[in-house]
Amino acid sequence: MTAPLNIMLMVIILLGLAGTLLPSLPGTGIILIGALLHAVLTDFSPLVWQVILFLILLCLAGYLGQYLITAVAGRQMGASKSGIVGACLGMLAGFILPIPGGIFAGAFIGAVAFEIIYDFKDLRLAMRSGAGSLVGVLLSLFFEFTVGLVMVGLIFYRLFQSGP
Repeated sequence: MTAPLNIMLMVIILLGLAGTLLPSLPGTGIILIGALLHAVLTDFSPLVWQVILFLILLCLAGYLGQYLITAVAGRQMGASKSGIVGACLGMLAGFILPIPGGIFAGAFIGAVAFEIIYDFKDLRLAMRSGAGSLVGVLLSLFFEFTVGLVMVGLIFYRLFQSGP
């Protein structure tokens, strides 16, 4: 019975890992759901509740890290607090709304719009802040992919440590 569940888990977490690179999918969340489903169906063996709790913390770190990295990169490129708020809100809107480019376009447009509207920056400076936010989004995707790899590595370690 565990072999089909292990295969199901591997398919789900590989989809989740792909989702860390595709902004339209909540990658680490999919990995977490797959692990939680496997744990429940196998009475938390080999993925014990401590492992699930650690995976939850990693998933949260992945999501929070995305916003923090975007904010820091935007700040380095001259974004104000308004621009950073705009970039984060734009990322969220780009994630939710089916717009081309999703979180990339959302972060850029949000940062530029908030810089112009709330900080009265000229278009050139606002675009620079938007570019910083865009770089931040790309770096945050790399961060989430890395967190996803750690999650997958931990899951595989627990699965293969317990044997077939």
